[in-house]
Amino acid sequence: MLLLMETFCLPLLSYSCEALSYSKQHLNQLNICWNRAYRKVFKMNDWESVKEVQALCGRPDFMHIYAQRKLIFISKISRLNNDVMKACFDIFL
Repeated sequence: MLLLMETFCLPLLSYSCEALSYSKQHLNQLNICWNRAYRKVFKMNDWESVKEVQALCGRPDFMHIYAQRKLIFISKISRLNNDVMKACFDIFL
């Protein structure tokens, strides 16, 4: 069930999150939505925390998913910029 949830739901929740800057409130709402999906899978009540379940399954919460994807995106952009700059210098030299 977790694999299905991560395959079909997570891409919808995290679509283009790398390129966007969410407000803290919006990010919190996305995290709540992700936590509710875990509650549905594990048949938990609204007042029960899913942090332990996520930790035991080795899966991060949405805040960490967002931060990780943002970091990877920025890292790729910085490498791309370095490659473009090097190519420009090679052309002119």
